[in-house]
Amino acid sequence: MTKPAQGHGAGMSSAKGRADALSFVACLVILAASAFGRENDWVRAAQGKTRLGRELGAMQTRGYYEALIDANRDADPDAPPPGWVPFGASGIAQPTEDYIHLRLRPNADLVWNGARFRTNSKGYRTPEVALPKPHHVYRIVFFGSSNTMGHGVGDDEAYPRLMEPWLDGATDPATRVEVVNLSVSGDSPSRRLSRMVDEAAGYQPDWILCDATVLDPALEEMHLEAIVRAEPRPEIPPVLDYVRQALDRCGASPTDPPDVLRGKLQGQAESILQGGYRGWAEFAQSAGVPMTIVMIPRADAKLASPAVEKVMRSAVLANGLDVIDLSHAFQSLSVDEFRVSPWDKHPSVKGHRAIFEAFREAMLVRGKLPGLELLR
Repeated sequence: MTKPAQGHGAGMSSAKGRADALSFVACLVILAASAFGRENDWVRAAQGKTRLGRELGAMQTRGYYEALIDANRDADPDAPPPGWVPFGASGIAQPTEDYIHLRLRPNADLVWNGARFRTNSKGYRTPEVALPKPHHVYRIVFFGSSNTMGHGVGDDEAYPRLMEPWLDGATDPATRVEVVNLSVSGDSPSRRLSRMVDEAAGYQPDWILCDATVLDPALEEMHLEAIVRAEPRPEIPPVLDYVRQALDRCGASPTDPPDVLRGKLQGQAESILQGGYRGWAEFAQSAGVPMTIVMIPRADAKLASPAVEKVMRSAVLANGLDVIDLSHAFQSLSVDEFRVSPWDKHPSVKGHRAIFEAFREAMLVRGKLPGLELLR
């Protein structure tokens, strides 16, 4: 009677031995794959790095961002009312053949979907700027995307316009504070960096602000997809070597089917986002100008994106960047309150006011701007 038991025990021992051997071999395979191919999908899954990809795949931003460069596309799957015009068909945007790929038309003055939209002679939604800068002016130059540009609201309702009179009134009366808004719809982190390098110094800024949201990787993905498919492909500026390297690494090709190309770009999302933050920090250091990252909430929905947030905060810490975190600004508001509409997923007038109020509270805690005290 003992023989079967011994045989069964021996079988269990043998099975356990085989399982241990298989586990050991699997570990060796994963370690070898890590050594020879850091971007291997199996390794990334084994290391728990697929959460970022899942979050990126779930971001429903594609329709709007495609409409930035293709006016014939619907801006959103939610049907807008008759007469509503997407950004790409508004006449405000001008496609370009360089890496930036999109600029605002200079001296625009129109009513777009019920909101007044004006640009200055440089093609930015900000008042004319005196150059050289007058000696009594403290100038803040703001880089960002559609939420900071004020997509869907009037000229004076966007939060950067709300910041200016408050900061001017809260500082030395002998100094005039200006907020120059160089934000453009669709500007991904790499496009903000490219504009920053090309244009920031010319405005003689005392402080540079740059917005950041969890939707930035989706913006970058959409922009790079357009760049890869452009004929001829625009030259990538030297300051964006990290973008060129990422495209080479993933083998992005204009002949890739859409899902394949998106998958390749999403696989590089973390390194591209980190490269953008590193570029911002290096530019600020080389220019000798204080820079602060302004983290604003997503306005398309009330959704958490912990994997993207983790990458953003890690990049901030790694590059020693100063941050004003306003990502909580919509906490007490419903989606219908902070969003323009289901078909225009940008901050409403109330949403911009909430972002400004969160900024004002953060500045009161700080008590000063770089080189300029707030009056108590």
